[in-house]
Amino acid sequence: MSASNETTPTPKWMLAAGWAGRLIASSVFIYAAVIKILDPAAFAEDIANYQAFPHWTWNLAAAVVPIAELLGALAVLTGFKRRAGTLVLGSLTLAFIGLILSVIVRGIDLNCGCFGEAAEASAVGWPLLLRDLGLLVAIGAAYLPPERRDA
Repeated sequence: MSASNETTPTPKWMLAAGWAGRLIASSVFIYAAVIKILDPAAFAEDIANYQAFPHWTWNLAAAVVPIAELLGALAVLTGFKRRAGTLVLGSLTLAFIGLILSVIVRGIDLNCGCFGEAAEASAVGWPLLLRDLGLLVAIGAAYLPPERRDA
């Protein structure tokens, strides 16, 4: 058997799910990143409230995380290095899920800090965990469609 140069077309449902995932994930992360970039001190305080990181990491994380969120979201939105962007956003979301679980297990009462003061009512708990799992599904959908290969 010889290898064929023809490729199977991507199913329409996968393209639609991919676009929906791209729009959901990129809009959530762009919004979250901008809020954090505009007030890094508040985000550093939010990081401290999780009681999971040493003091010296708070400002570093407050500077790095929003930039990673923004770059990953822009990659997903524009399609330039889309799959790399989904891996960045997926990794961040898995880390956030781990933090949420640690807060639930330790019984700490705090707001997530995901969207700055806009999320004051967003307490860390099971609903937030479910929301992040849904976001992870959207990120997975954004990853699925194959990269375009123009000849």
